Amino acid sequence: MIFNERLRRLRKERGLTQVQTAEHLSIAWRNYQRLEKDGNAPSFLTFVKAAEFFGVSLDYLAGRTDAREVNRGTCPPAGPEHRIILEAEVEAPDTVEPLLRRVISAALEAEGMDLPCEINVLLTDDEGIHQVNLDMRGVDRPTDVLSFPMFQLIAGEPPTDWTDFQDPETGLVPLGDMCISLERAIAQAKEFGHSTRREVGYLTIHSMLHLLGYDHLDEGEEKKKMRGREEAIAASIPNMSRD
Repeated sequence: MIFNERLRRLRKERGLTQVQTAEHLSIAWRNYQRLEKDGNAPSFLTFVKAAEFFGVSLDYLAGRTDAREVNRGTCPPAGPEHRIILEAEVEAPDTVEPLLRRVISAALEAEGMDLPCEINVLLTDDEGIHQVNLDMRGVDRPTDVLSFPMFQLIAGEPPTDWTDFQDPETGLVPLGDMCISLERAIAQAKEFGHSTRREVGYLTIHSMLHLLGYDHLDEGEEKKKMRGREEAIAASIPNMSRD
């Protein structure tokens, strides 16, 4: 396949390792390794990111032309380029990765986050999240989603100055990690009578709000506030509303 050959050539021309390139493309190293080794077709988002990162056209990367030049028209200013590092311990549908990236970006935008952030996402099953829950929280049971914020933020009140939160080397704000059991999400979608897309998206929003300081330890105002934000963000994403 021409794609994997050209991807490998471009990486080597830059003097980059597979790990470094995977980080730039915000994908797990093992997933990137498969792109070069097996010629697996990437998601559209990863395909576009690779073309942008190496400064070549999509047609060149796909093998449809030998011309590397990009036709750069006038584009509207882009929002912050977040780094979303996804690792999958289980096989997931091709639609899951772009959904996660779309939902995370929507949550950050909804909460007024205008600086580029870094978020790590682990997709696993009930056994995997059970182990994470036990190791990190001492809780001996599986769950649907876990969140590990890097900072103690105040819900709905982002800092006016993020300088102290930014990684000095990358300029990114490392918000933290989330872990989602895809197995549990599929089961809950059936139980609640809606799509897996809705369930995975909602769990992602829920986790993002935790990373941004929201909580629901009680049944009072904090939980009500968090639920309201979850529904508002979900409503802004196609096929994510309860209807």
